[in-house]
Amino acid sequence: MLWIFLGILFASLALGLPIAFGLGVAAVVMALLSDIPLSIMIEQSIRGVNSFPLLAIPFFILVGEVMSNGGIARRLMELAGALVGFVRGGLGQVAITGSMFFGGISGSAVADTAATGAMMIPSMTKQGYTAPQATAINTVSSVIGIIIPPSIPLILFGIVTETSISRLFIAGIVPGILIGFGLMATTFIMATIGHAGQTRKFRFDLLWQAFKAAWLALVLPVIVIGGIIGGIFTATEAAVAALLYSLFISLVIYREFHIRELWGMLIRTARLTGMVLLLLAFATVIAWFLTINMVPQTLVTQVQAITQDPFLLLLIVAGLLLLVGFVMDLTPAMVIMAPMLTPIVTSVGVDPVYFGVLMAFILGIGLLTPPVGTCLYVGCGVGKVSMEQLVKAMLPYYAALLVVLVILIAFPGIVTWLPDLTAVRGN
Repeated sequence: MLWIFLGILFASLALGLPIAFGLGVAAVVMALLSDIPLSIMIEQSIRGVNSFPLLAIPFFILVGEVMSNGGIARRLMELAGALVGFVRGGLGQVAITGSMFFGGISGSAVADTAATGAMMIPSMTKQGYTAPQATAINTVSSVIGIIIPPSIPLILFGIVTETSISRLFIAGIVPGILIGFGLMATTFIMATIGHAGQTRKFRFDLLWQAFKAAWLALVLPVIVIGGIIGGIFTATEAAVAALLYSLFISLVIYREFHIRELWGMLIRTARLTGMVLLLLAFATVIAWFLTINMVPQTLVTQVQAITQDPFLLLLIVAGLLLLVGFVMDLTPAMVIMAPMLTPIVTSVGVDPVYFGVLMAFILGIGLLTPPVGTCLYVGCGVGKVSMEQLVKAMLPYYAALLVVLVILIAFPGIVTWLPDLTAVRGN
């Protein structure tokens, strides 16, 4: 049954069929071959999307929209400039730090690429960066946004594997910061070699001015992360609180967009949410078919026959996910692969929370690699560069991301120690 599913899926990809429809076709074929009523598909698809934690996805997407249009993102970038603009690499360091701020609120790599790129790339080219270099830095830093909470991929992982989303959010904090530092170190080295990215003198008065302008925006991650850690609300409730707060400061305090613009934001949010829900509905049906045919259990047995060493197994799984990321976007890859791979890694003692963060990071790298890397295409459009130019400029950053990946595999405590220290409630 697994080979039938994979055959139909890759045939759909080859034909250019949207992955959600490919999953639907695969589900129908598997139902007919198994002599199972098609009504079961409807029941399972409804079960897949009838989940309270899923409400966090549209709310966090809308938070990202409000941030981009309501002056929040701009103020955070100005604060990042005052914080790290004096480090070698100049605005390159600012772009990465800004992505850490922005990604820590929106949870979307694509939104991060578009928002920060539009603000930073023109200024970076004036500072001595080439257009491909500036675009590469802004594009690669977007992967931070799917690790530092809130994270839409981590929400999906938690739903399809029944893992605590709150614990996943807490587990993503330290790895997200580590990724940011890795990219900043790479930018420092590249700026030293290429003499790009002018620096400016650190001035405490400018930092204080930027902080005063942005402190209300900085309350957003405190609401999300602090509220979860403090047990005030779940990840889903945090999404609602973040949206209400971002709307309040954008409409009432900053006054940088009109209430009329909210309709367009809602439309864009609904479209993105609909795509995710359709994928999740059909993926749930596929997961059910594979489960009743004992596919996950068979895979666990076969993999255990190869190795039961957690480090070696994670290296094998990481290699597989990197290959998947080349041909499949993050969201469908997550909802398809997570239910199959999680039982395999947990069978050798790997923490599912740790694996969720690791999987999101690896598939996030796939957003930056051709031929289907979504963030690559967004970066090319924002930076007005060709795919070949952008990929060439990103080669040192690919290496940096792989180094961080190996560190996270070798030292899982980097991911697990914070959620183990923190007691959080529910999803």
